[in-house]
Amino acid sequence: MARRGTALVHHFGASNLFVPVGPIAAGPSGRPGIRGGAVTGTTGKVFTWNPRPGGLDRVGIEDDSLRDGLQGAFVRHPALDEKKALLESSAAIGVQAAMLGFPSASPGARAEAGRLVEHLDRRGVPLVPRFLALADPASIAPITELDRGSDRDVWADFFVGCSPLRRRVEGWTLDSVLDRITSAGAAAREAGTRFGVSLEDATRTPPEELARMVDAAVGVGAEVLTVCDTVGESTPEGAARVVRAVREAARGAAAGRGPEPEIWWHGHDDRGFALANAIAAAEAGADTISGAFLGLGERAGNTALELVVMYLYQAGHPGYRPDRVLGHCRRLAEATGMPVRPNAPLIGDQAFATCTGTHVAALVKARRWGRETEDLVFSSVPAAALGRTQTIMVGPTSGRAAAREALASIGAPADEDTVEAVLARARSRDRWLPPSEIRALLGTGGAPA
Repeated sequence: MARRGTALVHHFGASNLFVPVGPIAAGPSGRPGIRGGAVTGTTGKVFTWNPRPGGLDRVGIEDDSLRDGLQGAFVRHPALDEKKALLESSAAIGVQAAMLGFPSASPGARAEAGRLVEHLDRRGVPLVPRFLALADPASIAPITELDRGSDRDVWADFFVGCSPLRRRVEGWTLDSVLDRITSAGAAAREAGTRFGVSLEDATRTPPEELARMVDAAVGVGAEVLTVCDTVGESTPEGAARVVRAVREAARGAAAGRGPEPEIWWHGHDDRGFALANAIAAAEAGADTISGAFLGLGERAGNTALELVVMYLYQAGHPGYRPDRVLGHCRRLAEATGMPVRPNAPLIGDQAFATCTGTHVAALVKARRWGRETEDLVFSSVPAAALGRTQTIMVGPTSGRAAAREALASIGAPADEDTVEAVLARARSRDRWLPPSEIRALLGTGGAPA
C-alpha cells in the first residue's frame, strides 16, 4: 500500500544509509526476480544499478592542493595567509591530512613550512601535516626539525621513482633505488619522525619489482605506502589490481616485523580517469585518497577532491561536510587564479541550473513532495547537501513553466501574454535571460514594454 516513509536506501535487498532523501510516496514494487542495483531514496525507491560497496566509511582524504596542486604550470602560488585559510577550510570539510610542501627545496620553502605548522598548532586545526622529500637523508632533515618543534606528529613522505622507464632515463638500478629507500627511511626512523614512501609511477612498475620496493619500505619502518599513478596511465581495473598487489606485498613484508602499513592512492587525470581510478582504489581497499581540490596539479591535474568528498558522503561516510565544499573551492580558485568552469560538477555555476522545458516542468511538480525530491528528479547529486538549490532559468529550450518561475522569482505577474513575451525574447536572443533582462522587458508597469 502506498504510504510515506523514512529515508532509506536499498542495495540488493539491504537497507543502508546512502543519500539522505526525504519521504516520498511509495510506488508499486518492482518485478519479482529482479536482482541488482542500489536504490537511492525512500519507500518510493529511486532505482540505480550501482552496487553498494562496503567499507568506504573508513576512507580518508589527503589534501595535496598546496603541494602537488601548485605544480600546475598556470597556477598562481597563494600567499602564506591564503594558505593558512585554505588549510582551515579544508579541515572543516573533514579532510584528515595535508601535504604542505617540500621544505628542502629552498630556505624560503623551509621557513614557510615552519610557519604553516605553527599555524596548525596555534589554531588547533585537525590536520596531520605531511611534507615531501627526496629519498635522501639531507632532504628529510628539515622535516625532522619541524617534527621536533611541533606539538603534533609532522610526517615525512619521500618518493622514489619505481618504473623501469624512469630508472632507464635516470641511469638508476633497482638496487640503487632500494638502497635509497633504506637510507632515507633509516634517517627518518632514527630521528623519531613518522614517515611514508610514495611509489612514484607504481602503475607502470612490474609486480616483482614493486614488491621488492614495498619490502624495503616496510622493513625500514614506513607506516604509509602511497601508490602513485603519476602520469594518469591507469584504468579503474588497473588501479584496483595494483592496490591489491601492494596490499598483499605489504602484508607479507610486515609479517613478523610489525604493523602493516596503510595503503594510499594518488592519481593524475591525464586520460580523464582520475576520479574513477580513485573510486576503484578505495573499493579495492586503499585507506586514503590523495588529490587536490579543483583537480589542480601538473599537466591535466590530480584527482578532484570535491568529487571524492561527495562520493564518500553519498556512500555513507559520516565524516565529510559537502556543504563546506563550495566555499573552499571558490577560495582556492581565487587564491590560485584557476577559475571554475561553469559546468564543473558540484561547484560550477551551471551544475544545478536548467532551462529545458520538460525538465523544468518536472522540477516544479517535484516540489510538492519536498526539497529532497526536487533535488533527485533531474539530478543524481543532492544540491541541498552542498548548500545549493536547483536553479530554473529561461532560455531558447524553455517552456511556460520556466517562464512562470522566472517571473515569480522577480515578483512579476505570470499571465499568458507576459509568459509568451518572455519566451519570445529568449528564443530571439538564442541564450538564457538574466533577471535584469526580464525586468527590462517588462518595463516599469510589470507587463511587456
